[in-house]
Amino acid sequence: MNFRRYQNELIAGISLMIMLGAFLFKQGQISGEEERMKTLQSSVSEMKEVVALKEIWDNTNLNKKVKELQTSVPPAKVKWQENNKKVIASYQGLSVDEFNNLMKKLLNLGVEIQLFDVKKQSALYDVELRCKW
Repeated sequence: MNFRRYQNELIAGISLMIMLGAFLFKQGQISGEEERMKTLQSSVSEMKEVVALKEIWDNTNLNKKVKELQTSVPPAKVKWQENNKKVIASYQGLSVDEFNNLMKKLLNLGVEIQLFDVKKQSALYDVELRCKW
C-alpha cells in the first residue's frame, strides 16, 4: 500500500480522531466539575446547618426556656428530673389546652427529643419526655 498516495486523507483522519478525543476529554472535565460543584454546595449547606444548630445549642438562655416546660402546667401534674443538660419529665392528667401549650413550647425549643410517649386516657393525656441539648 502506498502511504504517499493517501497522505492527506490520513492526516485529516488522524486530526479528526484527535479532535474527537479532545472533545470527549473536555466534556468529561466539565461534567466532573459540575459534580464537584454540587458536592461542594451540599457540603456548604450542611456546614451552615451545623453552625446554626451549634448556635442554638450553645445558647445560654436555653436552660431557662427548657424550665418553662416545667412551669407551663400546674406543679402537681409534673415530675421533673434535670441532670446536666438532660431532662426527664413526666406529665400526668393534662387537659387538651395544657397538652397543646406544652407541645408548642417543646417544638419551639432547640433540643434533641430522645423519648416522647403520649397516652390518652378519656379526655386527659399522660406524657413522658426525655430530651437533651
